[in-house]
Amino acid sequence: MHACKKSFTTDTYNRKKNTGEAPMYYVKDSHPAIIAREDFEKAQELMVERGRSKGNIAGDREKYQKRYALTGTIECGQCGKTYKRHIDNCGNVAESVCWVCSSYIIEGKNSCNVGRVKEETIIGLFMRVFNRLYTDRVELLGDYKAKLEREKFAEIDQDRIVKLDEEIESLIQQERALFSIEEKVYAVLKTEHEELVGKLVQLQMERATWVAELVIKDSRIARTIELGAILESQGGTILEFSEDLYSTIIEKIVVKERTNWEFHLKNGLRFEEHYTLKRGRDLF
Repeated sequence: MHACKKSFTTDTYNRKKNTGEAPMYYVKDSHPAIIAREDFEKAQELMVERGRSKGNIAGDREKYQKRYALTGTIECGQCGKTYKRHIDNCGNVAESVCWVCSSYIIEGKNSCNVGRVKEETIIGLFMRVFNRLYTDRVELLGDYKAKLEREKFAEIDQDRIVKLDEEIESLIQQERALFSIEEKVYAVLKTEHEELVGKLVQLQMERATWVAELVIKDSRIARTIELGAILESQGGTILEFSEDLYSTIIEKIVVKERTNWEFHLKNGLRFEEHYTLKRGRDLF
């Protein structure tokens, strides 16, 4: 479903969000979907259910919006600390909101030379990331999902996990056999037992690593499908910042340098963004 006329041009040739001033139309199946309609509907149900489990339902959301959407998501690329919200020139006409590295706040500018970033710049860059993602969603998400699936089957060999299970079970049986030997004989085989236990622990750790990689790949594939459903339901690029979209999509923002940031999406995708630092309003 695609919404047409979400914005319109005024008589003075200014672009404005359509909040009822002009007719809005919805066109079904207007562009190729990146996921099947059944998957989309299931993802929608999952999103609704997830919201209910957190109490995020219509008419009961105000108490869950006290915390800023950006809180805990901005990370300094130099010291690894999170950014805190700060108001400059509080109470006067020059008041502005920015986010400042925790090290900079506590230890001063000598501890971190990245310092502060404007909230309006964070919002602007997020909107740019989202709109690029929406515009190129078929290619970006399709290629990324295919890459994850290739890696899953190429790097994580299910047969290897089965073989590890067999080796682990064999070692466990050997260890039990050693314990059944008379104590006097077992003393002679102590070294063999220690080597056996060491190998058993190593194989168990290897198996845990392989399974963890498999879980990560599956999780990212699922989140990519969910992200596709979110984009489909949005129906177009955004003209205003949405806290819900930000919280749903963004894992974190790494401020590598003052004007060079990396957006980490919750499905594993990353976007690097740059802007020009200006007095007053930064340029994207």
